[in-house]
Amino acid sequence: MNYATDTSPICFDLETAGLPNAEQFLEPCQPDQRLTDPLKIQASIHERNQARAEKFGLDWNIGRIVALGWWTAPKGAQVHACTNESMEAAALRAFWEAARHRTMIGFRCKDFDLKFAIQRSRYLRVPYPVLDLGKYSRGTSIIDLYAELTFNDSQDRDSWCMRRTLHAFCKRFGIEVKDDTSGADTARLVAEENWPAIVKHCQSDIQLTTALAQRLGFVHADVTEEVAVL
Repeated sequence: MNYATDTSPICFDLETAGLPNAEQFLEPCQPDQRLTDPLKIQASIHERNQARAEKFGLDWNIGRIVALGWWTAPKGAQVHACTNESMEAAALRAFWEAARHRTMIGFRCKDFDLKFAIQRSRYLRVPYPVLDLGKYSRGTSIIDLYAELTFNDSQDRDSWCMRRTLHAFCKRFGIEVKDDTSGADTARLVAEENWPAIVKHCQSDIQLTTALAQRLGFVHADVTEEVAVL
């Protein structure tokens, strides 16, 4: 079956971290303007630099994709480890090709994953499709499971008791979650060059996303746990 005739869904996920040279694209952090003591000023700058650095992986202008994976019914799941920009570009090309003519399914994919993938494709000169990432653009072959499960309500509310994460929703629907790693661990794992752990977390999120999509009726094929690591 080729992409020209296969229009079955593709479920995907990516992991991100800050660029090694992210600082060169940023303005210097300013200290708390109320401080006058030189040591406290330096401590304030250091603290703000550290707090900002923790968010590098969430900014598609100073972040990079370190793992990219997807599932399709014909080929199952595969994960690409992106240890450098060349591998990242190759993974993006393969993903956009695999996604052709398919409904793309992700969790928070309209707010994050697809925007990140598009911006990184621009920086790496990788061709990418024109996508409508509007809040109510369900008719553009993109299904965001987060939007589906929150009814497109992205506002924080004090009345919500359950977290609205992929893991939380999977547990609520009776889908077993075996991975204790979170996206917040990715920067540390990259610094440690622990690529097997990064790939394992990405493949877990792909399997959970696919299982949740199946539970909600967006995927009708059988889902296996076999994953090809590329």
